[in-house]
Amino acid sequence: RTTIADGNTWNHEHIATLGLILSGNEQKAHSIARHLADYVLVWAGGGGDDLAKSPHMARIGNSVFRDICPGDPTCSKFGFYQGGQPTPMMEECLLYKLTMHGQRGIAANESLFQHVFTSRYGKVRIFKVRRVSLKSKKWVADPANRRCDAPGSWYCVGQYPPALAPLIARRKNFAQLEDFNTKRSSEDEAYDKEYHERMSGRKGPSDGPGGGGGSKGRPGLWYLGCVGAEALLGEERTYSGGADGSTLAEARAFAKEAGSRYVALARSGMDGHAFAIPALPPDWKAGSLDDAGCSTPCLDFQAYGCGCADELCAEAGVSAVRGEEHVRRWAIYEVVAKGKKKAKKGSPKDEM
Repeated sequence: RTTIADGNTWNHEHIATLGLILSGNEQKAHSIARHLADYVLVWAGGGGDDLAKSPHMARIGNSVFRDICPGDPTCSKFGFYQGGQPTPMMEECLLYKLTMHGQRGIAANESLFQHVFTSRYGKVRIFKVRRVSLKSKKWVADPANRRCDAPGSWYCVGQYPPALAPLIARRKNFAQLEDFNTKRSSEDEAYDKEYHERMSGRKGPSDGPGGGGGSKGRPGLWYLGCVGAEALLGEERTYSGGADGSTLAEARAFAKEAGSRYVALARSGMDGHAFAIPALPPDWKAGSLDDAGCSTPCLDFQAYGCGCADELCAEAGVSAVRGEEHVRRWAIYEVVAKGKKKAKKGSPKDEM
């Protein structure tokens, strides 16, 4: 067979189909791959391997198959947390299973994808597709099913087998920004706008149509206040980044894992900075702030503030406090039982 992924990037919809396979779970991926390929090769071993590129695969796939990451053009739930822990969506996908097969207790379903080769240094891994559709394989190999640009030409474009017709019919052709010869629909324009706003951090993954404004319920955190000076967070603080600094759910999990009572966040786009804090200094409220930077919405619970860092602070119109090198607004929370209201009265902002 010919190679399905050969580095050619002119056919966006074809690349998106590959993205759909690699970002989907093993069963879903196999139901498509068995009609296209005999083997799957992945680059592994860290560095610039396929896992490092995987968020782009999901985003390209989602631009054509909008149900990969519904309502989220950036596919923010497909990736890794700080420290390399995969998100649930990443952990279940075919690419992660094949790349990590045999490591950390992770194994591919070898009744679907059988491991047949790993190179000496673990950079190349090859898996055999089990239960390949012989009917589709025969159809694709038949010269009569190739479309040549002229009789006798060497340039003969293949076609997808009939078994994949329902899948191909689901594809939404994607008009790229650079394609000035194609008229773009209002839906394409809206999708691009949403994508760039979320990549810049101006919108969270749950914003927009059908998003519902973020996670429901209470995050299990009690808002205490906001400061701009890192020293006011205490000396025993423990740092983390990534989603721990932009989502309350991850910040709470980080604080609990660190055995800390408090957590402070400073969001920066899709990621951010976070500190787990065992005890706050007695005078921390002396530096309290209440400005637009403090109220920058969290990515999951968007009615709550996650502070800001750098460009997000600049967009909020706030600057670094005296003595600080970096522009920060640290939103400070106390960890409480999920769904529990703290037994004291306060303003609506206190009941976060």
